[in-house]
Amino acid sequence: MRHPGGGRLTIVPRADRVALRFPIAYRTAADEEWFQSRVFNISESGVLFGPTGLAQGASVEVMFAAPRQIGSLPAGTVICVAEVVRTDEAGAAGARFDRRRFLFEP
Repeated sequence: MRHPGGGRLTIVPRADRVALRFPIAYRTAADEEWFQSRVFNISESGVLFGPTGLAQGASVEVMFAAPRQIGSLPAGTVICVAEVVRTDEAGAAGARFDRRRFLFEP
């Protein structure tokens, strides 16, 4: 398939989303405190959660305890740096993970 600009267009399949409801905490670089919200769905590449007051393009940290493995994302507590790639009128934010680290609990 060719891109209108003449180069090849590579289609990357979207990660499978899993509809799970569990708590999530988030903050921007300007925030010292974590805000609480709820996950609507999650994949190994991102998360939809809300309500939030976040704007599209915002850089955020999110922290959650995945109740089970989701793709390559293992169960357990994870902190991710993410970018908000979409929002809706109800205050939900869709964030794409940029970096993630796992917190191991004894």
